[in-house]
Amino acid sequence: MAESVVNSYFPSQVVSDLEKMSYEYGLKVGKAIESEWFNQDRGANRYQTNKNNYHNLRLYARGEQSIQKYKDELSINGDLSYLNLDWKPVPIIPKFVDIVVNGIAERTYDIKAYSQDPYVLKKEQIT
Repeated sequence: MAESVVNSYFPSQVVSDLEKMSYEYGLKVGKAIESEWFNQDRGANRYQTNKNNYHNLRLYARGEQSIQKYKDELSINGDLSYLNLDWKPVPIIPKFVDIVVNGIAERTYDIKAYSQDPYVLKKEQIT
């Protein structure tokens, strides 16, 4: 039976608790996290990929996304001369962003704070 081998930089989790509390084990875990997020040896840099995804999502949220993919879809052999279109993206998502942000901003919060200090609690009981 063939076993699937997973390439993992993390140290084994089935070691004793005493070994897990050692400095060397913690250092191995830290280096594994760094390797997973910042090294390019796996083919992709997780940090950079997430950064690019968030950047693209922010562009969509502001209505400033790239329209090249739409031009590529509508062109015939790269020719767009027969299309009389306004290529400015329609800002649909910013409307929903405004609705969500304003909905959160308009909520009123009633803060209830109670003292946990024994001296103040005793003083409140007296009065």
